[in-house]
Amino acid sequence: MAKDRSNELTEEDLKQLVFEKNPEVKFKRKAGIITIVREQNHPIQKFFRKMHMHIPEESYLELDAYCSFVFSKINGRRNAYDIGKELVEKFPEADEFRYTRLILFLQQIERVDHLIQRVPNTERKIA
Repeated sequence: MAKDRSNELTEEDLKQLVFEKNPEVKFKRKAGIITIVREQNHPIQKFFRKMHMHIPEESYLELDAYCSFVFSKINGRRNAYDIGKELVEKFPEADEFRYTRLILFLQQIERVDHLIQRVPNTERKIA
């Protein structure tokens, strides 16, 4: 049975995917590893803190080397295709499913975690 490739992204589609970091996201970089810092300031958390319950004011999400590399390459100018090429240079073992994994990761941190946001591609085709 043949695979349905109608929903796969082409090279041109990847070149149109440009992301930038969400300006509201705080992060730290130490030895090449990025740690996302999230404030925990929900009203219920504030209430329980007043009741002297131990609820931290910040939570931390430490990215692994692969994710830290991708997150550090996101700058509002690089597209997903370029990030994928740089990814293979740094992690040669990631070549087989490079764009599949990359797109899944970018979708996760865009839609669920809200760490990045999509921007329109600034490259214009000359007709």
